[in-house]
Amino acid sequence: MTIQLLKKNTGTDTDMENFRKNLRGHRLRVFAFWAGVLALVLVAAATFWANYKNKVYSDYEVVNSYERSDTVTTQYTEFLDYVLKYSQDGISCVDSRNQLVWSQTYSMQSPMVAVCGNSAAIAEESGTEAMIFDESGLLGSVQTSYPIRQIEVSSQGVLAALLEDGDITRLYLYDSAGTTLVEAKFELQDTGYPLCMSLSEDATKLAVTFLQIQDGSVNTCIAFYNFDSVGENSSDHLVASRIIKGEILPSVHYLGSSHCCIVGTDSLLFYEGSQIPEESVEITLEKEILSVFSSDDYLGLVTEGEEETYALQVYNSHGTLACEMEFDLDYSTIKFSGDMILIYNDYDCVIANHSGKVIFETSFEESISNLYTMSGNTRYIVMHASRTDQIRLR
Repeated sequence: MTIQLLKKNTGTDTDMENFRKNLRGHRLRVFAFWAGVLALVLVAAATFWANYKNKVYSDYEVVNSYERSDTVTTQYTEFLDYVLKYSQDGISCVDSRNQLVWSQTYSMQSPMVAVCGNSAAIAEESGTEAMIFDESGLLGSVQTSYPIRQIEVSSQGVLAALLEDGDITRLYLYDSAGTTLVEAKFELQDTGYPLCMSLSEDATKLAVTFLQIQDGSVNTCIAFYNFDSVGENSSDHLVASRIIKGEILPSVHYLGSSHCCIVGTDSLLFYEGSQIPEESVEITLEKEILSVFSSDDYLGLVTEGEEETYALQVYNSHGTLACEMEFDLDYSTIKFSGDMILIYNDYDCVIANHSGKVIFETSFEESISNLYTMSGNTRYIVMHASRTDQIRLR
């Protein structure tokens, strides 16, 4: 019997190696192809989005119109996807079709409103009554022992109220049901006179500016209070303070839960901190501030313009300049609404995006009492004296 020894088939091994190389090459080519397709899709999407956001519109059409019958003293403010209408007799929440969502009666000679996220509050200035709401209606009410000077509300419905008591200013925090959570007092001779306060979105921090007059000079004290565990061991929950000499800082804005902006006569200060705020940016102001407005993410300042009547600067919560623009409209209202900036008076309006690009301007035939964004860049609600119009830009 003959036994044959079989040799290793080197040709087959070479073929397999070539096959593997070709397979890897094929996979790389397929990957490169689809990566290229994805890149083109992303570039096309980014280009489309940029063109959409910056598209300029020249006209509008009324999509829907609804009758309304408010008194001449009715005031308005945006709340989630609704509008709050309030007067001396009561407050109501309506949708974009002017349909009633909820209402609450009261008697307030000078009502003032605060809105943050999912909650809203109303109180009588120099009165003793306050109410807290969410999108379903009344959550709770508060009856104070001293006149109310200012209110703030958090997204969860926590109410902060500054109360006048002669030379003492009292601070109270209430939960959404109206139960007292925190109370503190500021004596004029120690802290100065409170100018403004702002409550963080999560209700854990409060910023207050106090006007102080010492030896004939005017100073401002910035005070930060923490109502979380960090502030429990601090006197009156005070965790940080700073004296700004020779300057008045009358405007304070919490942008979210951990960023705060303070506007003065000469400077713009940004603070950051989830527990104890620290100064992150200081900007010197060269011109007088004519208007200040804010949203959850941005702060807007209006000053005198160089080439046009007014100049607008928008800063994000980190103190970075997001955009700037100039405009001539003699406005009565300027505000953030959705992703847009709305500038208007009784008949005229200018709509710009957060890049400072004016996408639409017009003059209405009838006077307008309120204007706000409905959805996207093209749909808006225009409130006239006798009706509410839904319009679409074109």
